[in-house]
Amino acid sequence: MKLVMMIIDGLGDVANASLDGKTPLETAHAPHIHYIASRGQVGQIKTVFDGFPIESMVCIMGLLGYDPADYYPAGRASFEAMAKGIPLTERDLVLRCNIVTLGPDGESLTDFTAGLIRDSDARRVLTQIELPFDTWELYPGQSYRNILILRGAGIDPVQMRCSEPHMNIGANVSDLLPQATGPDSEQVVAHLRDFLMDTRRQIAGMELPSRCQAKMLWTWSASRKPVWPSFSRRTGLKAAVVGGLDFLHGIAMAAKIHYEIVPGATGYIDTNYEGKAQFALKHLSDHDFVLVHVNASDEEAHAHNAPGKRRVIEEVDRIILGPLLHKLEREIDEPFRLVVCGDHTTQSTDGKHTDAYVPYALYGSGIPASQVSCFTEKSCAHHSPIDSLRFIEEIMLA
Repeated sequence: MKLVMMIIDGLGDVANASLDGKTPLETAHAPHIHYIASRGQVGQIKTVFDGFPIESMVCIMGLLGYDPADYYPAGRASFEAMAKGIPLTERDLVLRCNIVTLGPDGESLTDFTAGLIRDSDARRVLTQIELPFDTWELYPGQSYRNILILRGAGIDPVQMRCSEPHMNIGANVSDLLPQATGPDSEQVVAHLRDFLMDTRRQIAGMELPSRCQAKMLWTWSASRKPVWPSFSRRTGLKAAVVGGLDFLHGIAMAAKIHYEIVPGATGYIDTNYEGKAQFALKHLSDHDFVLVHVNASDEEAHAHNAPGKRRVIEEVDRIILGPLLHKLEREIDEPFRLVVCGDHTTQSTDGKHTDAYVPYALYGSGIPASQVSCFTEKSCAHHSPIDSLRFIEEIMLA
């Protein structure tokens, strides 16, 4: 059987005034998604885990059947480092390192992307940063997303608490700095706090393009080197991942799932949808399971742009789901199942992730029609939620 999981990041929302009191999903022109819902099964998935952050890495781990209680490395940064080919040891502490913008007062966090800083500007900033220790390493990534590694730190990431910048827009940076939650981490966290505050001074003294909105470095999602069993050994499925973000490639590496870099896959609304569709179609030919991830919907919700989130849903429907449906129904001579879902919900009203259940639509061989005419939060809300750890084995393979 061929299995396809289409994850539209942050799918699920609340009523928004800019959409006449409706959600992006309710107002999207998405005929292929509605086709899947009306001819298949709709419902809800519980993708959030108590005691773990509401974020894509945790939720996608669950959707792949990896319990965060057993396999979460305390954050996503180590996955992104792995995807970049950066070697890690079990004693290294790895952190995401955003380039952010502060308000005129130099104290409030106003933009966690530094105005979607260009890669070239980000590298220009990072190459001028002075690190306090020779054992600290700073690696450029995608735009504002970068990696800081504290080699040999030897502390458990759970002994420090870091604040997600995208969840704290408008807050005072002094109130959000990393905190030690155990005695072993106090000295490392103190050095990290001093360094982050000093990056304000360092960046202010740099000669940067006038368009550059960089004001400070911000670390979060502390993690360690992950050790996972392979996805194929757990499920018996030969799998491939199609997505543009480093953390997803890191998940694929940890789970020994095939992936390739999609040219032009940015994670934003200008991402290469056509390229993702082409890679997904190619992988269907020689894989049992293909996961396709589009991040732009989540980014638009973080920007409080409900019409933008709706547009992403429409692009996914037209450019990716249309061709996938055609291939599955007309060109592949074997049973198939296709699910459209989110990883977590993201509200366009305030830009925050929530613990609300995620809507899904499942279509394919052996799936009875749901008797609904469209795929919306409301049409899925009448069904009891399914735990994400059960989803592949008990729903897609049942």
